Amino acid sequence: MRVEHAELDILNTLCGLCIATGDLDRAVELGEQGLAMSQDRGELWVRGYLLNFLAQAHWLCGDRPWAEALAREAAVCKHAIDDRSGVNIALGTLAWMAAECGQNERAATLLGAAQRVRDESSVTLIELFRSQHERSVSIIVRAIGQKAFDAAFARGRAMTIDEGVTLAVADAQARKPSSPVKAASDTELTRRQLEIARLIAEDLTNRQIADRLFLSERTVETHITNMLNKLGLNSRVQLSRWLAEEA
Repeated sequence: MRVEHAELDILNTLCGLCIATGDLDRAVELGEQGLAMSQDRGELWVRGYLLNFLAQAHWLCGDRPWAEALAREAAVCKHAIDDRSGVNIALGTLAWMAAECGQNERAATLLGAAQRVRDESSVTLIELFRSQHERSVSIIVRAIGQKAFDAAFARGRAMTIDEGVTLAVADAQARKPSSPVKAASDTELTRRQLEIARLIAEDLTNRQIADRLFLSERTVETHITNMLNKLGLNSRVQLSRWLAEEA
């Protein structure tokens, strides 16, 4: 456990436990406390998990539009720092929400996209979210049949991870404009940050970037978090666009 994030890690764990035991009000309280702390510190790692837990808590409380917005933000957050486990979880949550709303093909496609993440990253479907996954599959198959489910799942599984996340958050991006990009005169990236930004634009993962630059994966994650905060951006895609515009 990272010492500087120990309190955030604890809040995140407690939030998840409260959801598991049905104490949704307490889950929201702890999640919002942790989210405020994360935002104050400018960190993204725990924030993505807190956003996902808050999304689940609000969904179960009946606040569905807000819950879905939080889950989409969790997917963007986790994709920004290339946390494949977090992306897998957020995609699964959004699939569950889509299934609950009767958006069955979308839900199956998102489940396939989550499977692609697991295929590429040796990420497993952890027990905490297994029942959610199984419920989603059951709802979809009952609604559209096994053949249609398999076809939509295969479409999602054939997507790249970037494409899967884009599918998951596209509606939200259409409704909500991206954060404004600061002018180059207002902010400067360090030489190391520019190196990492260029490698992100080449679609390298954090692990590949770390290996290329002889850094730890955690150091790469920290640089990416700092770049996003400095530039007022939310995702790796936005960072790549910013770099192209500045070239």
